[in-house]
Amino acid sequence: MAEEVEVIIAGDPRWLRLARGVVEEFLAQTGFHAQQREEIAVAVGEAVANVIRHAYKGDTRQKFSLLCNEGNGAVEIELRDQGEPFDPPKEPIPPPDETSAGGRGIFMMQAIMDEVEYTRQGNTNSVRMKKYLPGKTG
Repeated sequence: MAEEVEVIIAGDPRWLRLARGVVEEFLAQTGFHAQQREEIAVAVGEAVANVIRHAYKGDTRQKFSLLCNEGNGAVEIELRDQGEPFDPPKEPIPPPDETSAGGRGIFMMQAIMDEVEYTRQGNTNSVRMKKYLPGKTG
């Protein structure tokens, strides 16, 4: 049976821990062990921070939705916001080094998750991150 959770969260850094907590609890219910849950929560935290910092430019009055869905051997986590459009890089982001500025969050998301996809439809940005359940493949 597929499971799904959706929450609407204010785009304020104070609620980053809430977003991560929702994801970690959802993952615990779907069979991921503690280390995997923490790693995926880091990827989601980076995505949330990008929404707050870049899409909303720190405007804490804005809200975003966090959707967690399990089915077909994978967990999909999606963030939707109505902030500034994001033009994702066409090529994979190289590993960050001490001299590079920015890009660490996107690199971490791509390194942790099995799939990361950015879309914009109308005035809504979406980032979908997929992680296959332990023992499953795409």
